[in-house]
Amino acid sequence: MFGRRIPFNQIAVATLAGVMGGVYIYRPIFEAPRKPPTAPDQDLKPDSEEVQRAETAQQEVQEANSSVTKD
Repeated sequence: MFGRRIPFNQIAVATLAGVMGGVYIYRPIFEAPRKPPTAPDQDLKPDSEEVQRAETAQQEVQEANSSVTKD
C-alpha cells in the first residue's frame, strides 16, 4: 500500500476538488446572497418595554449609588 505511487491525474483531481470546495465555502455559488434590510435601524430598535426596563434599572442603580455615597 505504501510502496505504490499516486498518479498525477489523481493528485490533480484531488487538488482541484479541494480548491473548489474552499472557494465554495468562502463564497457559495448556488445560494442567493442575503439582502441587507432596507432600513437597518428599523430592525434594531428596542421594544418600548425594554426601554422602560432599562430606564428603571438605571434609576435603581443611581439611587443605590447615591445612598451609598451619603453614608
